[in-house]
Amino acid sequence: MSQTQTEAEIFVLQFPFTTAAGNSISQLTLKRLTVKDLKLVKKTHKDPADWDEPLISRSTGLLPEDMDNMDLADYLELQTRFQQITGLGKSDKDADAGTGTAGEVV
Repeated sequence: MSQTQTEAEIFVLQFPFTTAAGNSISQLTLKRLTVKDLKLVKKTHKDPADWDEPLISRSTGLLPEDMDNMDLADYLELQTRFQQITGLGKSDKDADAGTGTAGEVV
């Protein structure tokens, strides 16, 4: 088994959906991304806030149009899992925690 297959994670959807091509999706395999994936996304999306959807698309193999049919609860959970796997959004989370504590003291 290759390293990519070994490190891939399975994400089970709470609300399966059907793609435009008629494929029923009940779970997604999240493959590890490479620097090349990030470089390709950076070319078309300058704002890091816009990177999640295209990177999730590359990780799952789903077209962005197919992700539009995914239930929002599943997408938000997938986005959170994706950010945990990649470390994207990690520093924002820590910054918010520090800001919240200082805000309460003042």
